[in-house]
Amino acid sequence: MQKAALYCRLSKEDEEKLKKDDDSESIQNQKLLLTEYAAQKGWQVYKIFVDDDYSGLYEDRPAFRQMIEEAEKGCFQIVLCKSQSRFSREMEQIEKYIHRKFVLWGIRFVSVVDNIDTEEKGNKKARQINGLVNEWYCEDLSENVKAALNSKKKNGQYLGHWCAYGYRLSDGDRHKIEPDEEAAAVVRQIYSLYLEGYGISAIAGMLTQKGVLTPTAYKRSKGINYHNPAEKTGYSQKYGVWCANTVRKILRDKTYLGHLIQGREKKLSYKSKKVIKVPEEDWIVAENNHEAIIDEETFNKVQSRIGVKGSAFKNGGAAYKTHLFAGKARCMSCGSTMQKNHGKNGVIYLRCGLAVKTRQKECTLHTVRMDFLEEAVEKRIHEIINEFAENDDSMEYLAGLLGNEDDLKNTLEKKKAALDEIEQKQKRLYDMLLAAYRDKFKGTLTEESFLIIQAEIDGKMRKNSIDIEELKKETEKTEEKIRSGNGSRINLEKSIAFKGLTHSIVNDFIDYIEIGEKNNGIQEINIHWMF
Repeated sequence: MQKAALYCRLSKEDEEKLKKDDDSESIQNQKLLLTEYAAQKGWQVYKIFVDDDYSGLYEDRPAFRQMIEEAEKGCFQIVLCKSQSRFSREMEQIEKYIHRKFVLWGIRFVSVVDNIDTEEKGNKKARQINGLVNEWYCEDLSENVKAALNSKKKNGQYLGHWCAYGYRLSDGDRHKIEPDEEAAAVVRQIYSLYLEGYGISAIAGMLTQKGVLTPTAYKRSKGINYHNPAEKTGYSQKYGVWCANTVRKILRDKTYLGHLIQGREKKLSYKSKKVIKVPEEDWIVAENNHEAIIDEETFNKVQSRIGVKGSAFKNGGAAYKTHLFAGKARCMSCGSTMQKNHGKNGVIYLRCGLAVKTRQKECTLHTVRMDFLEEAVEKRIHEIINEFAENDDSMEYLAGLLGNEDDLKNTLEKKKAALDEIEQKQKRLYDMLLAAYRDKFKGTLTEESFLIIQAEIDGKMRKNSIDIEELKKETEKTEEKIRSGNGSRINLEKSIAFKGLTHSIVNDFIDYIEIGEKNNGIQEINIHWMF
């Protein structure tokens, strides 16, 4: 008696079909069909191999691999399936096994419903046509699924299993994300530290020292079965060491602005599991889709200096900031960034990066002492304040530029009043729409008239919603400026007089500084302001 291996397979797509149609493709019915067919033919059932929830496009199906291994050993003479598509939907696999390896191993392939039998010589063309049809089906299915998913992504539905660090899936709707305050606080801290002048590696070291869980460790602590393929084994994995690349990704991610970004990666093809990067211009972005963690002003400040190399972790873990003028100080001759250099007696200098790199072959070694440069910039800022103070109009401009606290409070009150007014309008429009619906239900308003009214009200409500979101963001920014005392003239003067220049002042007011040669003992310094 010949031995037959029975192979049954079901995929996710098949399960969806079962819900809509019948359960003829279910594992149980496949087993029943194949065992009865084997009995009719007088074949002994060697073993039933089952792959549940596996696609027919790939070979890495556990039961399939086991069946192939035992077929090569000669454990049975027949492979029996319900249809050729249950065995595989990929043409290359059909050719590889049914038409080549099974022939060499003396294995007969039989499928019941499509009458495939390799023992019949004239049957090969039918097998190949079936293989092509199955492959076309998979290709069409893949394109349809991809189109449906992309449409959902464009409409702001989140389709991932895990959120960006700082967010979590909404309890009410798993296709929406919302801030996870515990992790969001760490994200805000990372942005704050970076703008204070700490380098990316230094921030990573500070988080590790404080025992802050890495994004991967944090997800696991919340019971999420998350695996980061980029995570290194060993010390980093065991103790949760933050790496510079993780911090850099957080500092660059527009998700924190409230924009939903999906489609950063894609499968190479529907036949392959290999994933490739997608160019940024092809990402699917739904703007203002969820609550922002970082305001746009802060995000833009970070991006303006993200290319500046930060200091690494030194001296047993003491975090060092980048110097005050990192990325701002440039050589007047070649435009290269000035590099920090430690001279004798602890004096710090800035030197032309190109001159250092080429050993002064392509530029001269422009040099300036850091303390002299700080003094020159502070002096110039004081001069500007004094110049503005002599003119009322200029002083008003400066106050607006720096964000005078009284002006900010007035602005905040106006924005809150405008917000309240629009929200009241929105409520009145909603009441109007509800009244129209009731009239339609009563029969006092025709369907056609209702649709016209509905379209007009919907348009106004959409515009109001956009205005409300904008005003809310502007209000939050103004409140943040008031809380931080950002930029009142007194605060600026106090900061310079008692604390010296800060990274925040340099980043907010200075575009870049050109450092030239010394002429007659005088250093040539040109400051280019943001205003």
